[in-house]
Amino acid sequence: MSHPSSHTTGTTSSAHGRRVIVVGGGLAGIAAGVRLAEAGVAVTLVESRKRLGGRATSFTDPDTGEVLDNCQHVLMRSCTHLIDLYQRLGVADRIRWQRALYFAGRDGHIDTLEPDDVPAPLHMLRPLWRLENLTGQEKWAIAQGMLSILQVSRKGRDRYANESFADWLKSHRQPAGAIEKFWSLIITSACNESLDRVAANYAIQVFQEGFLYEDSASEMGLSTVPLVELYDSVERRLREAAGGAGEVLTGTSADSFEYYNGKVTALRLGEGKQLEADAYIAAVPFDRLAKMTSEGMAKADARLAHLNDFESSPILGIHLFLRRPDGAPVMSLPHLSLMQSPLHWIFNKGVGRRRRDDNGLPADRVQHLHGVISAAHDWVERSADDIRDMALAELRNVIPQARDAELVHARVIKEKRATFSITPGIDSIRPKTAGAIPNFYLAGDWVQTHWPATMEGATRSGYAAADAVLEQLGLEAAGEPIETMQPGLLYRLMSG
Repeated sequence: MSHPSSHTTGTTSSAHGRRVIVVGGGLAGIAAGVRLAEAGVAVTLVESRKRLGGRATSFTDPDTGEVLDNCQHVLMRSCTHLIDLYQRLGVADRIRWQRALYFAGRDGHIDTLEPDDVPAPLHMLRPLWRLENLTGQEKWAIAQGMLSILQVSRKGRDRYANESFADWLKSHRQPAGAIEKFWSLIITSACNESLDRVAANYAIQVFQEGFLYEDSASEMGLSTVPLVELYDSVERRLREAAGGAGEVLTGTSADSFEYYNGKVTALRLGEGKQLEADAYIAAVPFDRLAKMTSEGMAKADARLAHLNDFESSPILGIHLFLRRPDGAPVMSLPHLSLMQSPLHWIFNKGVGRRRRDDNGLPADRVQHLHGVISAAHDWVERSADDIRDMALAELRNVIPQARDAELVHARVIKEKRATFSITPGIDSIRPKTAGAIPNFYLAGDWVQTHWPATMEGATRSGYAAADAVLEQLGLEAAGEPIETMQPGLLYRLMSG
């Protein structure tokens, strides 16, 4: 990656003679930068960390040298903009798609939820009814709830923006078992918040677009490589697409935006240097942006008025390296979702990348499992040892093969501010991409994307910011508009 030089950056011209500075190298910033560069704009992408990806990246475990993801991130077929970004980066082939979802009950029984080959939304009816971890009453209630969700139009979702999904479920007479085993597990994982803190309109959206619109909607995509490797081509694409004028500055602290006469005039870096450009995109979290903008900017632009009103929700990632005495795998399934458990998901990462484990034995006998706890408010302040022990106990409770497995190594990752909390009424403070400061744009999953706190929302915000900049500069975006998943014919007929 490039690093800042000792002089002011921004003098190199692109094909259009225009430069844009993007602050933040997460998915929102990457998406904005790539889309701008493909339109011939010179982009300077500034990231404080040494690696790109933001919260969806990887790190090197200091104890083992293993490259580990900070947390397991997944995408669904409805994540059309994220899929498009992966295609632009040339890494779409590194995503493995899985049609079946696996759920473990408290007694260890594992159900498979795999859509039938019939038109949506009927593709989920029989698979739902086959889930043995649910009682007949719970299945019937869930089916009724799904029918109610089916009948909510896209515009109609707005009626529930100020209501929690917990209240919505209560008003639709969902029994406690259905909530604990099904609704809570899916929504807490998808929105990274508890049901009483998730706005009902976004929970309804998750089920509509993530399960019911198309028969492929629920397919889950997982990266086959460490997340950081998905961004290997970003610098090259920024540079080549803009005639050699793009650059990526990692390990570079961005302190503040310089503001004068109603416009942003420069980005001030940590060492006092300044970067100048025609437009600026802030693709950083809301709390970081609050520290980078002046009182004058906040007074001039209503988008900056509520930066301190957002709340965050944590995610915990638990990496477990296990070895059984006979060398057999602990878990053969690609993933497993745990019902009524503080541990929400287990992902099978396969054989560790180390040639040898801590005892000098071949690493092909050590299996890497990655546990995830979403909306981990009750666990984030607990010790790493407590979290590890809980995850191991939950794993052994539902997977018998784990009971005689030795824990070779563990690493607990705490993302205390993993996402913004998508609480009821949140849309009233989510800012738009463009505002009163004409050359200053916002991106990030917390910006108004009409999506919850997801990688897809971040990518959409980056594309939207890039398109707004291109409009300001009088340039056209490269490529065709990205389509959003639309409901199938039978869905439209059934929903009216």
